[in-house]
Amino acid sequence: MRKILPLLIILIMVPAAAPSCQPGAPVAQEQRLELIEEIKAFERKLGFLETDNFKTYSPEIGAYDYLFYTSSTQLPYSLDDPALIAAIGTRDSVYIDFQKYDAYFYSIPSVAGEGTPVTESLLQAPLYRFIQVIFHEDWHEQIDLPHGLEEPSAEVIGYAAAMLFTRDKFGQDSPVYRTLQKHFDRKSRESEVYREYYAELDALYAQYHEGKLSELDTLIRKARLLEAMGNDLYDIWGGKPDQLNNAFIAFQMTYLRYFPLMQEVLKATDFDLTKTISIFLSMPEQGKVSDTLEQVKGIERRVADYLSRNL
Repeated sequence: MRKILPLLIILIMVPAAAPSCQPGAPVAQEQRLELIEEIKAFERKLGFLETDNFKTYSPEIGAYDYLFYTSSTQLPYSLDDPALIAAIGTRDSVYIDFQKYDAYFYSIPSVAGEGTPVTESLLQAPLYRFIQVIFHEDWHEQIDLPHGLEEPSAEVIGYAAAMLFTRDKFGQDSPVYRTLQKHFDRKSRESEVYREYYAELDALYAQYHEGKLSELDTLIRKARLLEAMGNDLYDIWGGKPDQLNNAFIAFQMTYLRYFPLMQEVLKATDFDLTKTISIFLSMPEQGKVSDTLEQVKGIERRVADYLSRNL
């Protein structure tokens, strides 16, 4: 995940406990840090520029605790939409009116940024997750585009690179490789579910704001849609998100709206990751400043056109 700046800390804060991590079986710190060196060398072979990420270990940092929230009758476009407000905090450290807002609390082991360290939660993460996160976050340092383009490209590159790395290191029959492959395959189905229900919820809220539905009717229909959406996600993952609401869906759409297109680019190169990376590095609009959501959407459309031509 790319670091979100600025973070708006506008909630009533209460004292928070120290960051915590609840690892499973302890992992060997030295082995994990040595594995990062191997991943970095593999990245260079793929065409990544060197980054300063993950070169230090900060055990005092358990994880990064974010909060995203929005109106209970509004569905933001993505992380690039000002309607999805970002803050720092946990359920225990902030107060929020859950009748008025939909909130998504997100504890993440790492964020992209120059010199980001290895946190305790990243060190203790399952091996497949540990490897995928390193590739994902280092990819963010290779390009400069809106979240809605960086995140899906980081997902595709992160998973594809992690699979290639684990295949070479642990073998194609290894549990870590098979887990990465399973998750990557399921992402396509997941993106279809999110895009379908996003459209339905967005249309529902439009009816409400046009005065065609009462708030009560809107919330009842919303609850039914979210229940059905949760069931569809259960069919894919064997579990439902525990925070399925407007904020969570908008957050997920940042990763999933353009995920199928970027995955198609990988397939079109016959899964040649080096060629795919070259195409993604050449995406237009790099570094372009966007002050409004409409400008962000314009950048996304132009980049999507570029990628479609590369199919």
